[in-house]
Formats: sequence, structure tokens, C-alpha cells
Amino acid sequence: MNAVLGALLLYVALACTLYSTIAASVGAYRKHTALVESARNAAIAAWLLATLSMVVLIVLLIQGDFGVAYVWSVTQRSMPIHLKVTALWGGQSGSLLFWSWLLGSFPTAAMLHNRQRARTLVPVVIAVSMGTLAFFLLLAAFWENPFARWWTMPNGEIIQALFAPSPILSGLSSSISNLADHAPGLLGIVFDDMVVLAPPAGSLLFIPPDGQGLNPLLRHLGMVIHPPMLYLGFVGFVVPYAFGFAALSVGDGGDAWIWVTRRWTLVAWLFLSAGLLLGSRWAYDVLGWGGYWGWDPVENSALMPWLTGTAFLHSVMLQERYGMMRRWNMVLIIATYLLIIVGTFLARSGGLSSVHAFAQIAIGPLFFMFWLVATIASASLLMKRWDALRSGRSLDSLFSRGMLLLINNFIFVVIAVAVAVGTFWPTITEVLSGFIPIIEKSSVGPGYYNRVTGPMFLSMLLLMGIVPLVGWGHVRIRRLGRAILWPLGGTLASMLVLFVVDWALDETIEVGWGAAMGYGLSIFTALVTILEFHRGAVSCTRTQTGNYLRALWVLVGRNRRRYGGYCVHIGVVIMAIGVISSHSFQQETQQTIAVGQTITLGSYELKYENLERFSSTDGRRVARVRAIVYRNGREVARLAPRIDYYPNDERMTIPATHTTLAGDDYYVLLVAWEQVDLSAATIKIYINPLVNWVWGGGVLLIVGTMVAVWPVFRKEYRASGASTQIVSQSLDR
Repeated sequence: MNAVLGALLLYVALACTLYSTIAASVGAYRKHTALVESARNAAIAAWLLATLSMVVLIVLLIQGDFGVAYVWSVTQRSMPIHLKVTALWGGQSGSLLFWSWLLGSFPTAAMLHNRQRARTLVPVVIAVSMGTLAFFLLLAAFWENPFARWWTMPNGEIIQALFAPSPILSGLSSSISNLADHAPGLLGIVFDDMVVLAPPAGSLLFIPPDGQGLNPLLRHLGMVIHPPMLYLGFVGFVVPYAFGFAALSVGDGGDAWIWVTRRWTLVAWLFLSAGLLLGSRWAYDVLGWGGYWGWDPVENSALMPWLTGTAFLHSVMLQERYGMMRRWNMVLIIATYLLIIVGTFLARSGGLSSVHAFAQIAIGPLFFMFWLVATIASASLLMKRWDALRSGRSLDSLFSRGMLLLINNFIFVVIAVAVAVGTFWPTITEVLSGFIPIIEKSSVGPGYYNRVTGPMFLSMLLLMGIVPLVGWGHVRIRRLGRAILWPLGGTLASMLVLFVVDWALDETIEVGWGAAMGYGLSIFTALVTILEFHRGAVSCTRTQTGNYLRALWVLVGRNRRRYGGYCVHIGVVIMAIGVISSHSFQQETQQTIAVGQTITLGSYELKYENLERFSSTDGRRVARVRAIVYRNGREVARLAPRIDYYPNDERMTIPATHTTLAGDDYYVLLVAWEQVDLSAATIKIYINPLVNWVWGGGVLLIVGTMVAVWPVFRKEYRASGASTQIVSQSLDR
């Protein structure tokens, strides 16, 4: 497969995207239907061309065409095929092309699906989504083109260039280079980073014998799935933003755009949640520090739009039900889109140090300029249509489900702001130090995030437990007291049992007030949610069937959004218990021991048997420890933590874990060893209580979201029959 073909397809896709953006904008302004239809067709063509370009790159990766610089940088002959395919997003250039393809896929599907719905919004939706895609294709085509090849110039220097020597293209490349040399400041940086179109005359193709291979940290199974999930979550939020922007553009202050994008928003949130979960698992398995969330800038960049997107999903219920919070919801979806651009900037610019930012070049200024344009355009249009977004009614009561959702939204946004401040604190202090000499550049650590966000996450757990007990209208305190009696009693009884068990086991680790409060709120919320399922099933048995399990099935099927959301809440509760336990009660030790000696931690004892070194078939040099793990004197596992050394001198520490039925992990790392006779090794051990509840709860969260977004096919589930209304009304009171 020819790399030139992939580059040409990419350029034509960019041309189609630019045409689609301009044609849709003009068609929307002049209300020219044929021009809008042409823009839609161009958008579909751009997606098809981007698809073909990506297929060409995948074929080049599988074939191992090391004459292509990107293929050389992320693959090598010994890599298995599945890693060669996933190397598509293992570097900067390939990931931008993959991102662009996904970015074209979502809006294209949304346009085709909503072809006959919200017809007044579609032209602007095309313009906004294709304008966003044009920016990323522009980067992929002129700054990070994955089809650039190696060329040996007449003077022996090896460079990257796209096409064969040509007087016109070589002259154009030379002109760009001269412009970069003479352009001051930002302009010079931007032009200096552009891809060379063609080498000088007399240059010859250079094909290295092998590539340098994929970054070892990216060879984990989690990184095979994690980036696509995260990218899908990011680009998925472009659809509701585009429809919201379109509603502002045409002066539609109603709720049509909310109804059209509801499922698209849930799907985007689903993928973003899955991406965050997979990323945390990757960090736990690969980075070798015993944890799964370190408040890294790139982690935060994905968390911030997730927080505002989650707030949007909650507050949009008020707009759908009462036509309220139209301004606030528009602010939230705009903020989510802008945070996605910020997240991409953090992951790709190298502006902030991160263990996740594997590819860093000087495209940061371009991302900043695009973000600035999007911010100004969105803010200007929002202010222009501010009066048109006025809600028709207000909350009936200060103590109602609507008010609690408002408080919930406030907490989500405050957490997002706190995370943003911590993430950009090094940049903030660096800028301030230029004006105030006494200020020095500094950064904040996990302690800041835990202290600031911890109480707010606990307050959200409390709200999750109270909201189902509160109706949409005015709620009487006496009625709420009766509703809260059973879950509160169950919580107190459960907490008493936990403290008695902890006292009976005579554990050395004491349960602090923060952890105790977290456990209590988690149990309370779980009991409330389970009782909601029970009450609904009982109501359904009275109207539909006497079979309890059948009633549960019918109940969820007829109100998937509600009960899918409850499944999500239970998943969050399970995750919260895992986070509280693994964070509050983690134990660790690091010791250097000789063969036959042991390390004791908690109720576990690890015995060091031997250390072996060998070379694998893929060129790695491996140092691996053999150890036996005992618990209370009984053998429970044989573990083999290791360190892999790759041919490019990079190393990867692979932990070994023993997982209990309760979800605890005994997590062992090889740190160092005696080089001469292998008689001693330095081993680090963690005990992470209930850490696997984090991912177990995450799986339930994903399942609940899928239930909420799953389309309803059966006719009787589409209708709002009398029995369904009876059940829903009984639950909403």
C-alpha cells in the first residue's frame, strides 16, 4: 500500500470538510436547501475518505513499511499484529488521524439519523461539527501527517517528507522553512513544525531495517481499548454541543435540541466513563506505584469534561420536564466541549508534565488558538441569545427534587473548577511570577485534590441517596421522614456490624471519621436505590403480574432511563466503597531480602525463592522473582513480579497480584536486585483493600448506562400505557 495514496486521501478529506463547513454556513444563512444538502454529502464524503486514509495507514503498520516515519516510530518486526494495529493511536500522528476519523463518524451518524428531525438545526450542526473536524484534519495533514517518509538528501542528512522531489513542492517547503526562520515568536514556532512536503532534488528514499517499536507502557491490553473509548467519549460530546450551538444560532430557545441529542449525550458519557475506568486499570497494572488514580494532568483533562457532562445529564431532566435551566444547560454543554479541547491540548501539547503524554510536540499554540476562537464564538452567541433562553417557570419548592438536582449540579461544577485550578496551578504560578517576584512556580499534589474534592464527593453520595425519596413538587418533612426511616435504620445497623467486626478482628488500622462517613453514606444510598427497585416491582406486580422477578424485568424495560440511572448509582456506590477502602487502609512496605527470607505485611508473609534472568523471543531482557505468599501460615499464591528491558533501553515494571474473594489485592513489585549473584532482591508490597470494587462498580455503571440508552423495539414498551403511568406516578410522589 502506497503512503502517497494515504496522504492524498487525507488532503481530499480536508478539502471536503472545508467545503462542507463553508457550504453549510452559507446554506444556513441564506436558507438554501440544495447547498445544505451538498454540505451534508461533502461531510459524508470526508468521512469516507478519512476512513480509507486510516485503512491505508493500518495496512502500512501491519506490513512494517519502515520507510514511513510513523510506522518506524511505533512498530518493529517482532511485534504481534494486534499491537501493530493498535499502534495507530500509539503516537501523535496516527492518533490525530484516528481522532479525526472518530470525529467524523459521530456527526455523520447524527446527521443521517436526524435528517428529518430538527431540520432547522441541521445546517448549523454540519457547519460546527465539520469546522471542528477541519481543524483536526488540518493538523493531521500539515503538521502531523502520518504518511511522511524518510529521505536521504544529497548531503547525507536524513529528513522526513511526504512526496518525491519536485521543483514546486520542494520550493514550497523551502519557503515555509524560510518563513519560520524569519517569523517572530508564535508564528515561527507554528510554521517551523509543519511537515516537509518534498525533499530537495537528488534525495533518495531511505528504508530502515527495523522500527524502534511501541512504547512499552502502551503494550498493555488496557491501552488497546482505553484510547478509543476515551476518544469516543470526547468526540461524542461534539454532537450535543453542535446542536446546542445551532439552537443558539437560529434563536431557538426551546427544548428540541435536548430531545434530539439525549441519547447521543448518554452514549458519549458512556464511552468517556469507560475510558476513565480503563485508564485507571492501565495505571494500576503498568505504572507500578500501587494505585490507579494519581491526579495526573492528563487524567484530570478527561475527568473535567466528565464532571460537567455528568452535571448536564442531571440538569437536563429539569429542562425536559419543566422547561427550566435552559441557560444553565447551554453553559454546561459549551463548557464540556471547551474542556474537551483543553483535554486534547494537555494530552498533545506537552505543556504540562504527565506520565500519559507519550507524544509531545509544538502544536499547543494551534490548540490554544482554536480553543480561543471556539470560546469567543460560543460566549458571544450565548450572550446574544441570553434573553431567548429564559425559562418559563421556576421551582415550586426549595425542598424538592429539582432543588436537589441544582445543588448536585453546583457540586459537580465546583469539583471541576477545583480540579482545573490544581491542574493549571504550575502555569498560573509561572505567569504570576513574571509580575510578582515573590511568587515562584509551584505545583499541587494528590493531597490538595483529596482534601478539596473528598468532602464534595461525599456530599454527592448523600444527594444520590436523598433524591429518589423526594418528589418533583413540594415535599413534606413528615413524608420524607417516613420514607427515609428504613434505609436510615439499615445504615445504622450495618455500620454497627462493621464496627463490631472491626473491633473483634482487632485490626491495627483504625477506621477514621472520613472513611466511616463514606461507608455510611454509601450504604444509605445503596439501600435507598434497592428499595426503589423493590417498590417499583411491588407496584408492577399489582397491575401486571404476580411474579416478582418478572415484574422487575417489566419495570426496567418500561422505564429504562430511570432504572438504568439507578444501576449507575449502585455502581457509583460500589466504586466509592472501593476508593474509600483502598485509599484509607492501604498498607505498604519495601525491603531488601536474601533468598529464603520473608517479608511480613498485615496477615501476609512473602518468601523470596529465587530470581531468574532470561531473554524473550521479542527481544526483551527479563528479570523475574519467584516468591511464595502465605496468609496466616497457609500458602495462598505463587507470584512472579518482573522487570522487562526493551531493546530501546526502556524498562517496564510488571507487578504480580493475588486477589481475594473480597476484592482485596496483594500487590508485589520487583524494585532491584543484587547484580552479581542474584542472592538478594528489593521488593515492594502493597495491600489494597477492596480495590477491585472500583472496577466491579465501574462495570455496573457501564451496564446501567447501556440499559438507559438501549433503544426500545417492542411496541408495548413504546406506549405510555395506563399501567406504566400508574407505576411512574406512584414512584414520583
